[in-house]
Amino acid sequence: MQTDTLADLRHRHRGPVISVDDAGYDPARLTFNGMIDRRPELIVRPLHVDDVVSAVTYAAEADLPIAVRGGGHSVAGHCIGDGGLVVDLRLMRSVSVDADTRTATCGGGALWEDLDPACQRHGLATPGGTFGDTGVGGLTLGGGIGHLIGLYGLTLDNLLAATVVTAAGDVLRASEGENSDLFWALRGGGGNFGVVVDFTFRLHPVGRLLGGALAYSLDDAPDAVAAWRDLMAGAPDDLACFALVVRSVLTGVEGASISVAYFGDPDEGRDAIAPLLDGPPPMADSVRPMYYPELQEIFGRMPFGLRNYWSGRFLRELPDELIELSIAELRPKDVEATILFEPLYGAAARVPPDATAFGGREAAYNATFLSAWIDPSEDEQKIAVTRNYSASLAPWALGGGYVNYASESVGDGLLSEYGSQRFERLREVKRQYDPENRFRFNHNISPE
Repeated sequence: MQTDTLADLRHRHRGPVISVDDAGYDPARLTFNGMIDRRPELIVRPLHVDDVVSAVTYAAEADLPIAVRGGGHSVAGHCIGDGGLVVDLRLMRSVSVDADTRTATCGGGALWEDLDPACQRHGLATPGGTFGDTGVGGLTLGGGIGHLIGLYGLTLDNLLAATVVTAAGDVLRASEGENSDLFWALRGGGGNFGVVVDFTFRLHPVGRLLGGALAYSLDDAPDAVAAWRDLMAGAPDDLACFALVVRSVLTGVEGASISVAYFGDPDEGRDAIAPLLDGPPPMADSVRPMYYPELQEIFGRMPFGLRNYWSGRFLRELPDELIELSIAELRPKDVEATILFEPLYGAAARVPPDATAFGGREAAYNATFLSAWIDPSEDEQKIAVTRNYSASLAPWALGGGYVNYASESVGDGLLSEYGSQRFERLREVKRQYDPENRFRFNHNISPE
């Protein structure tokens, strides 16, 4: 490392600059996934866009690759990289809301628990994920499947503009009217094109709703998941339900869970989910009137530090055979995991496939196998089980999987995730804004 250049960076950079010899280095490199143990050369925590420019410029001078950390929730550990520079945005979490124009702007390090409450004070929201402690940036750049998907689409469908620091240190505004090629690529192409230091979103009225979850035994899971599938096949935009099948020693949970979010009159919501109550009776029913911030907490939190490996596929359909196969995967006593089924419908399905870089627009469902454990000696077995399930989805799969949930891509490169035309367009944007592949700690779109 160039000591004189590093000294200059420390002089110019107002936020913390953490090197391998500093006391805070090891805590600073920890991420969500306990399997990730990477050692960057330097970790910087900017306070402002000028700090980001200083860090990116330093990386170019020192010939270091760059990782970008928002919420640090990437299961693949993309927010940290061996031998590189980490731009850790956790101190850039400001949020401003304009209730008159129904827009909100947040810093690149903001979490959903920063953005959602600020918007809800005005009775507004933008589609987010389903966990408040995840980062706005990572979720947005990869897609954004959440409770508002039917009414208002994916998170990236509601992105109006973003400020990006490119590999060359340029500060660019990306929107439909400015640098539109970069704006297209940001919406689904991940962190391949620079450091996004702020996001501006379209907001929507979201008031009191019916939310919660229905819990079923593992024996009743096939019928419960099939009833959920049939309900969502014709669901109105204002009803969002996800299905999970779980077997976990860590949490003591075994069985199926159907989440419920109805964005309308609660009494009408009960009628809307009646098909879920006509089959096997749920063991527990927590569905009741609530507000959006409480809905965003119904799945609890996934703790940092567990060992994680996730894999899945976008699906054309979800037949009974696949439901039975999925639940059978969780019956062996040595298999502990969560299988998550998410519908892609409503507003998200009405966006043209080529309007953004998101690769799952044509799918009807997303299925993901999420393994989490503690003992490193179980790594090989847990990863193998997860990969085997994901591979078993091939007869019903549409391309690859959802990059936000993927520990690794389906095959070599990302052709399966994006398709050939979309992938080549992403490569063209990559060549323009990051020709040396400085930003390569991600589901990487190589310029070569």
